Amino acid sequence: MRIGEISKKTGLSEHTLRFYEKEGLLSNVAKRRGGIRDYCDADLRRLGMIECLKKTGMSLAEIKQYLDWNKQGDKTIQLRYDMFLQRRAAVEQQLRDIQRTLAVVDFKIKYYARALRAGTMSIYDGKKIKMPDFFADAPENSK
Repeated sequence: MRIGEISKKTGLSEHTLRFYEKEGLLSNVAKRRGGIRDYCDADLRRLGMIECLKKTGMSLAEIKQYLDWNKQGDKTIQLRYDMFLQRRAAVEQQLRDIQRTLAVVDFKIKYYARALRAGTMSIYDGKKIKMPDFFADAPENSK
């Protein structure tokens, strides 16, 4: 696949694809005559892994470290295992954060749905509204 094709398939810009290659995240991309990049299915899978890891909050430097460890084989299994244990903990925290956010959004949907049914916000005049506590289960360092 040419760079434009893989860009469309992944949603990544051509600039990003070149940057990943320059930074060593995407290595050994085949080149046709004239230097035209020719991406294969393995490149597509690697891009999928890179984008997945980015969504976990991993930096590009950490992703590069993982990819380097992966190339080193069995001697880095423990390092990769530990890295993914840490990623799992981070993703679990992200999930808790999203669930707290969703609780507030759901509350607001019900709040405004009730006002819509009444045709006015005045139904809440003089009433104390108990909104979900966004910070209830937040980790200490994010308060």
